[in-house]
Amino acid sequence: MNIGIIGGGSIGLLVGSYLSKNHVVTLYVKRKEQKEALQAKELVLYKFSNSFRSTPIKVKLISEIDQNDCFFICVKQNHLYEIAPFYTKLDDQTPLIFLQNGMGHVEQLQSLSQPTYVGIVNHGANRMNDYTVNHLGEGTITLASVTGSEEQLAMLIDQLYDSSFVFKKVDDFIPLMHEKLIINAVINPLTAIFDVPNGSVIQNESLRLLARNLCEEAANILRIHTELAWEKIYRVASSTAENTSSMRADILNGKKTENEAISGYILHLAETGQAPYTTFVYHSILVLERKTDV
Repeated sequence: MNIGIIGGGSIGLLVGSYLSKNHVVTLYVKRKEQKEALQAKELVLYKFSNSFRSTPIKVKLISEIDQNDCFFICVKQNHLYEIAPFYTKLDDQTPLIFLQNGMGHVEQLQSLSQPTYVGIVNHGANRMNDYTVNHLGEGTITLASVTGSEEQLAMLIDQLYDSSFVFKKVDDFIPLMHEKLIINAVINPLTAIFDVPNGSVIQNESLRLLARNLCEEAANILRIHTELAWEKIYRVASSTAENTSSMRADILNGKKTENEAISGYILHLAETGQAPYTTFVYHSILVLERKTDV
C-alpha cells in the first residue's frame, strides 16, 4: 500500500519505521528542518535504546500533501485543527486513521466526508531527534471504526499485518477510547504536576492514593469498572515506570498539553460537583501551561 503518515513526532516516526518495511510510506511533517534531516539521515529506529535499523523514507511538508491509499494522523489532538485543512481535502474514499489521546476530537471525525477510524497505541516510544525514534515498549495498535465500514477496517488490518508490529480490531470505538482515556487521565496529569516518572504514580504512597481517587472518579463518570481500570493503570505505570509521560514532557518543554482532550473531556461529561479530583488536576495543568508562556 501507499501509506501517508501526518506528524513527525514519536508515534509518527515509530509507525513510519515499521510500516516502511512492507509498504511505500510518505511522512508529512510541518518543519522544513525535519524534512531535510530525514532526507539526509534516513529514519533511524532504536529498540530499547539499542540501534536497530535505518530506513529510507519519503518525506514531504504537510503543505505538499497528496493522495495515498490511507493516512495515519499522528499529531497530538490540540494540533488537529492546524492540519485539518490538508486532510479534509483528500479524496472522500481515503481512510483516515487517527491516533490521538483523549476523545475531544471524535465529534469532528464524525463530520468528515472521508471514512474515519481511531486507534489506541500501546507502544512506548520517544523521539530522540528529528529523524530518530526509540521504541521503549512493545505492544499493539488497536483500531475501531468511527464512520468507516467494518469491512474496510478488516481489510486494512489484513494489509497492515506484520508480526513485529501488530494491529488489532475491535467493534466499538467508545469502550476502546475510554479505556485509554482513563489511563491518561490518571498518569499524565499527576506525573506532570509533580514532575515524576510514570512509576511514581504507584510507588509513592500519597501519589498512589491520589491516582486511585482519580481512577474511581473517572471510572464512575465514564461508566467503567473501577477495579479493571485500576488494574490497567497499575500495569501501565509499572511497565513504563522510568518513562516520562507525554503531558510531563510537554510541560518540561514549554508546550501546550492535551489537557482539554483528557481531563477536560471528563469534566465535560461530569455533572456539577461530580469530579473534584479531575477538576483539581485540570486547573493545575492550566497553571503549569501558563507558567511556561511567561
